[in-house]
This record gives sequence, structure tokens and C-alpha cells, in this order.
Amino acid sequence: MTTVAFLGTGLLGAGFVRGLARRGHAVRAWNRTGSKASALAASEPGVSAWATAAEAVRGADRVHLCLSDDDAVDGVLAGIVATLAGIPVIDHTTALPERVAARAARLVAAGVDYLPAPVFMGPANAEAATGLMVVSGPKALFDAHEAWLATMTGKVWYLGDAAGLAAANKLFGNAMLLSMVGALADVFQLARNAGVPEADAVTLLGALNPAGWIAARGARLAEATGHPASFTLEMARKDLRLMQEAAGDRPLMVLPGIAAAMDERIAAGQADADYTVIAGRRPAR
Repeated sequence: MTTVAFLGTGLLGAGFVRGLARRGHAVRAWNRTGSKASALAASEPGVSAWATAAEAVRGADRVHLCLSDDDAVDGVLAGIVATLAGIPVIDHTTALPERVAARAARLVAAGVDYLPAPVFMGPANAEAATGLMVVSGPKALFDAHEAWLATMTGKVWYLGDAAGLAAANKLFGNAMLLSMVGALADVFQLARNAGVPEADAVTLLGALNPAGWIAARGARLAEATGHPASFTLEMARKDLRLMQEAAGDRPLMVLPGIAAAMDERIAAGQADADYTVIAGRRPAR
């Protein structure tokens, strides 16, 4: 049995705590809002709640963080860093890559083993140990803890030595997920205005298989070598104008931003380029 200090028991953290406890580990839980940790301790055998982060980590074999943001992580660590020598710290917080890199440097200088390990998991995934965990940092450190991390998720991907890599990839992934929700809201708005059930629009999207498009076309776009137009930017902009007209006076979330990017490229003389040119690098402002 491993004794784990888990700092941060919000929705995701609580899922992790339940999963760890149900796999037989002793979990010392702390949360800024103490009632959340106390509720877990009351409902889960093997979980104990602690009033401070310093008390929670005392005697732990491992420390896991699942906090709201970089400020929260730095604030919590500042109060316990002196007690962390020899205890691995695994950070699941979604954070800025540059701040993760700076944090890692400070902790290494203090003799603390620190692995950023953000996740693409909801609370149920955290509890059931499914989903994806991405990790960056020293390879030897990852190798030492890979087997443990693998018990917490369905997949563990090591991305490289640079500490901020996992944080960057987490933001890439969340950017796509949030963008898809916004795009789906636009599709639903168009469907409603046309009297089409939202479920029928979802059926069409399933047939289009956007994931397959990303895998195939995304790889070509990432090469940034350019390719002949299969659908010109000018014609794509015309279709987008029709979408905006079909939406009527209902606000759209994603399509107006795409329209602005298209207009910028057309004004720069790229009307005959493939419409995917908008995914290329844009000048800094």
C-alpha cells in the first residue's frame, strides 16, 4: 500500500482520490475548501482529510497536485517545499508552459522530483483510471514513475525532457475540444433556423468523420509546404457568408472568427489558395 497526499479535491481531484483509495492506497486529502476533502474522507475508506497541505504531505510516499491554476500551485508548493525532498511530486494542473518550466527549475534546485502530468480525463475517468495522461520532464524521472502513473489512467504519453511540453500539449488538446463545442453550437443554430433536429445534424457530422479529416488534412497542414487548392478560399468564404445569412439574427460563436481570418487572407491576395491557408502562420500584431 502506498500513502499518497492529494492536494486539490475538486471534481477531477476527487475522482483521482476515489480511484486511488479503491485500489487500496491510503490517501491524505487536502483542499482549500476543507469541506470537500472532509466529504471524501467520510464516504471513502482509506481517505483522510487534513487541515493544511503541510500536514497532508507529512509521511506521504507521493504527492499529487490537481489545483485550479499556476498561482494556486505556486502558493501551495511555497508552503511545503521544505518537506518534499525525496518525495515525488506529480502535477496534474492545467497550466502555462512557461510557468511550469520555471516551477520545475525552482523545484529541481530545491532537490524536489517534479513531473508535470496534465490529463485529458473527466472525474469518472480519474476514478476508473481511463483516459490520457501526458507527461514531460527528465526521462529518468519519468521512467522511475511510469508504472505508477499507468495505474491512474488508460494511456500515459511521455512527450520529452522539456518541462513545459506536457502543459503545452494539454492546451492544444483543450483548444480543440473547446473549439469543437463552439463549432457544434454554430451547427445547432443553423439546424434550428432550418427546422432540422439537432440530432440529425449530429448524424451528418458522424458521416463526415471530422476526426478522420484532422488526421489526414492536419498532417499535411503541419508540414506547412502548401498544396494545390481543392476548395478555394474565395468559394469557402462564399459558403461561410451563406451560413451567416442562414443564422439570421442569432449570434454565432466560431464562424465569425473564421470569416475574419478568411477576409484577411483574401485581402492579402490569397483568394485562389486552398481554404485551409487560414491555418497557416499569421503575422504578429
